[in-house]
Amino acid sequence: MLRFVHTADVHLGYRQYNSEERAIDFAQAFLEVVKFAVERKVDFVLIAGDLFHKKSDIDPLTLTQATKALEKAKKAGIPVIAVEGNHDSTYFRDTFSWLDYLARSGLVINLKPSFEDGRMIVEEWDGESGAFVDLDGVRIYGMKYYGALTERMLEEYARRIRKNGFTVFMAHVGVEGYVNMYGCINSTKLHRLRGKVDYVALGHIHKSFVEKDFVFNPGSLETCDVSELEYRRGFFYVEYDGELRYRLVENRRRDFVILSYEMNSPDYEELRRFLMERRTGLRPVVDLTIKATRTVRKMVDEDRVRRIVEEVFDPIVVRLRWNVEDGRIVRLNFDDRESIERAVIRGILSNYDYGDIVDEILRLKSVFSSSSINVALVDRFVEDLIFGAKGVEEKGGDGGKDTSEEEEEYWDWRRACYDKRTKARKR
Repeated sequence: MLRFVHTADVHLGYRQYNSEERAIDFAQAFLEVVKFAVERKVDFVLIAGDLFHKKSDIDPLTLTQATKALEKAKKAGIPVIAVEGNHDSTYFRDTFSWLDYLARSGLVINLKPSFEDGRMIVEEWDGESGAFVDLDGVRIYGMKYYGALTERMLEEYARRIRKNGFTVFMAHVGVEGYVNMYGCINSTKLHRLRGKVDYVALGHIHKSFVEKDFVFNPGSLETCDVSELEYRRGFFYVEYDGELRYRLVENRRRDFVILSYEMNSPDYEELRRFLMERRTGLRPVVDLTIKATRTVRKMVDEDRVRRIVEEVFDPIVVRLRWNVEDGRIVRLNFDDRESIERAVIRGILSNYDYGDIVDEILRLKSVFSSSSINVALVDRFVEDLIFGAKGVEEKGGDGGKDTSEEEEEYWDWRRACYDKRTKARKR
């Protein structure tokens, strides 16, 4: 019986909210996928893009997180086959990615077509490069992320696919209709592969979905944005013996507590009661928005508010933001989007000591928007920029995921990479 694991969107190295603990969460999630694969003695593992979070800024610790987990698979004799996502792919003028480095190190098989005189070449993996690999009656094709060129590349690639046993096509591409984001195509383009391919393994969208037991997208392992909190996601465990069977394994993730509180007076005990009624999870990320008038805001001791949040939740990160209303009527020209943005941003900045940086924020947004990045995500980034310095505080700890009576391997990634003390510890 054929067994394999399909994962994607690992995002190793993502220090979400500038938190080292969050970076450890992402590494731990990937380690647990590899451990699952080893325990089930699967035939191979698929990584459908975005193993890393930053294509050009991978630090030694992040690289160690990847290699240590992949070495476990290699030691167990389990091949790991990957494609480059938009977070992994090289810049236009570069030709060697971090996944290429891992491939040269013998830790992954990094599949992607090559090009010669503008013609796509789909060749077998030769130990360093190639677009497909054959593994004991299984053929796996891989296509890296191509952004706006995806449909054209897929059409070219499809003409070169030749079925050989159980055949997989893996790509980092989104499907329209699930999440509004850049890099998506109509799913009919993928369903046309039926007959040539038995399993389409995707990555890019952080929400899990399956179409007609043919197109599979597992979603991200960890929460990359608060907008993803309600998504089902994890990784697929697949079996095939003439019949395809699969299940989504929803790995554990850090808890997020998103709260909105209206403060009519600086009554700290009332705030504490509000928070106590909503206490949940083990060492979560807490995102608290407080609505107040300008008068009340000036009377509130923000450090005391933060201490109360910490006492109630023992969080790894506190994101504290203020929604201040002063009762004045602000007249906006609704035909001019920029004037609205300026008024809103200036109103937010008035609560802090950043000075007038409205122009800088709008210029930054313009740069992001012109680079084919989702404007909604840029809006969120701008908000994080404004609130980041004073609205986020990280607390130390041991990674904070839920524990049980059964001992669990947990890697202290913060220690020196190859120090003898870096052996896996129990927690």
